[in-house]
Amino acid sequence: MSARKTLLLLVAAVLSQAAIAQQAGVPAVAAASKVPAFEVATIKPTARTDGSWRLQPTPDGYTGMDISLRTLVGEAYGIYDIARITGGPSWVDRDQFDLEAKFDPAEIPGASHLTFRQRADMLRPLLAERFGLKVHWETKEFPVYDLVIAKGGSKLLAPMPEDILHRGAATCLFGASRKGYIRVQGCVPKDLEDQLRFAMGRTVIDKTGITTRSNFELRWTPDDTPADSPEASGPSLFTAIQEQLGLKLVPAVAPLDILVIDAAAKPSEN
Repeated sequence: MSARKTLLLLVAAVLSQAAIAQQAGVPAVAAASKVPAFEVATIKPTARTDGSWRLQPTPDGYTGMDISLRTLVGEAYGIYDIARITGGPSWVDRDQFDLEAKFDPAEIPGASHLTFRQRADMLRPLLAERFGLKVHWETKEFPVYDLVIAKGGSKLLAPMPEDILHRGAATCLFGASRKGYIRVQGCVPKDLEDQLRFAMGRTVIDKTGITTRSNFELRWTPDDTPADSPEASGPSLFTAIQEQLGLKLVPAVAPLDILVIDAAAKPSEN
């Protein structure tokens, strides 16, 4: 077996361990950070000036445009609330970069079935190599919202089995998601945590205990909707969740993992 294939098999094994660790609620940092995950990668200062950006996996790698190191770190470690990423030099938010990273799918067993989280984990060794990134985890209390069942009970209805099967397995599918509107199929309240966090600007923790999958829609009027807009008379998110889903957002405080950037340098030559 070639040295390169051996290395790529090791990458797959490490990614599998990282996924298991995350499912157990344990941040997977050290093991993944020791193994380079992409065969080729280019990181360079962006030439864009229009403010548009993207960061997403591709079938054979990852692509990014006009993104900061803090955004890259958040993607790599699964933290999308910037308040939970601290430390680092002043340019981690200011300087923007373009990224193109690729691997050979034929050389990584099960590459086509890697989850989004496993693909994002592959950014960790790249950031360590090109930015000299060093991080550690800490725990800090933050204001959050607990998602609970409202008085009167949940209004979520269980769908027919065929509504929730995707490739033979029960899966949450987001049929639509935009500002002020979410439509889902075969989901549980926990699947809404990220969507609600984006809308509320604060971490949301599901405490409903509901594990039955449902199809539902949620419509609300965002706080920044202009007063003269036809949608201005709609319900707030707090009201919509209670009236439409039979759930409730309750202010609380909870310990959350935060990622501390200990060291970072401008990216090395490609």
